[in-house]
Amino acid sequence: DFAYSVARIRVLETNLLNENEVERMLLAKNAQEAYKIFNELDYSTHVGDIENVESFQEVLNAGLKDTKDLIASIVPYKWVFDILWFRYDFHNIKTLLKAKFSGKDFKEVEEFMMPFGAIEISKLKAYIIDGQDVQFKLKEEHEKAVKEGIKEAERLFKETGDPQMIDLYLDRKFCKISADIAKASKHKFILDLVRKYTDLKNIEAFIRLKAQGRKESILEQALTNSGKLTKKRFMDAFKKDLSEFVESMHGTDYAEVIKRGIKGYEEEKSFAALEKASYDYLTDFIQIAKRIAFGPEPIFGYFWAKKNNALIIRTIMVGKLNGFE
Repeated sequence: DFAYSVARIRVLETNLLNENEVERMLLAKNAQEAYKIFNELDYSTHVGDIENVESFQEVLNAGLKDTKDLIASIVPYKWVFDILWFRYDFHNIKTLLKAKFSGKDFKEVEEFMMPFGAIEISKLKAYIIDGQDVQFKLKEEHEKAVKEGIKEAERLFKETGDPQMIDLYLDRKFCKISADIAKASKHKFILDLVRKYTDLKNIEAFIRLKAQGRKESILEQALTNSGKLTKKRFMDAFKKDLSEFVESMHGTDYAEVIKRGIKGYEEEKSFAALEKASYDYLTDFIQIAKRIAFGPEPIFGYFWAKKNNALIIRTIMVGKLNGFE
């Protein structure tokens, strides 16, 4: 079933960013020179639309949007790949809900919206900000689940006044929808991917809430049951010191992620190390999976690689614009 789509992807993989191109951008004297090299890469079809260097993110977004549209046009079982796109939809939902409750206009948050979701941004805006009953054009069960998620997140914020509850609840809802898609696909890679992603989100929620001194009841609301690690395991660990969490998760696949995350928080009082460790873990898993000859794995792997390319280019351009060595 995936023979045609994988063949197309294998050709496109040859245009992904390579070490030589990264090195050239890193060695560029300034942002303008780095941008010229950027012009020569796989995103070049969009570069002509952007005149100033500071707008490079628009080019990256356009390139990822093209990749998403291409994948959607060549794969069978398109609903399976909603797992990739729903991540961006839920980011957009969080952004719009927080804008709504903080009294911000859509234009003030428009630049933070990501155009690679399964739902058009204009439809999300109409539903969340303008209160219009619009159709997202998803599968019926997904349409219902996403809208229920939005309404429940709104209710939780109104009840608690805590914007973090929006993030925690919607992360949980995304994991639940992804688990439903994975189960329906009956595909081992997709099931494993969703379970690993869910475990990592549960770990992130645990470390954040424990470090912030939040109540057990908040963690219980945040945890999702669709991972490999049980909810009970997290709840038992929450009664102990954060430093003991590494030991309590010894023997799991995530011991190194937890170790890096806690160390980063202790040294920097930031969760950036935790987020990067989680991202690196998923990247390693998907890189192995994309070597499989046929199936959805190479498609997931290609989009993840394309997203990685965008992240690398963005890091370099931001560094050049700010004069970093």
